[in-house]
Amino acid sequence: MECQNGFNRSSAESGTDPNPAPHATHPLLGDLPRMFALVQGFDDDGDGGEEEADVAVEVVAYGIALPSGQTTTFGTNGRNFGVWNSPRSAAKRLHSDLVWLGE
Repeated sequence: MECQNGFNRSSAESGTDPNPAPHATHPLLGDLPRMFALVQGFDDDGDGGEEEADVAVEVVAYGIALPSGQTTTFGTNGRNFGVWNSPRSAAKRLHSDLVWLGE
C-alpha cells in the first residue's frame, strides 16, 4: 500500500527505507580533507615529568587541506581568511607551526 510520501508501508514498518539518501549508502571514495591548526609560541607545561609536553600559547588559524593540497585557513579572530597551495606554505607565511588535528 502506498503512503503519501511514496514509501511502501510494509518497508516503512520494517524499518528499511526504500529510497535511502545517497550519502548513507555510498562510502566516500579517495582521500578525505584534513583539519589543522597554525600555532605560535610553544611553552613548556612545567610539570617536570618525563612526558613533558609543549603547549601552544596561541592558535593563529584553523584550516582544512583538500586531498589536492589546496588549503584554506580561517583566523581565530574571525576576520583573516587565506587560500594557500599547501598547509606548510600557510604555516611558513604566517610564521606558525603546523599541528594536524584529529590524528
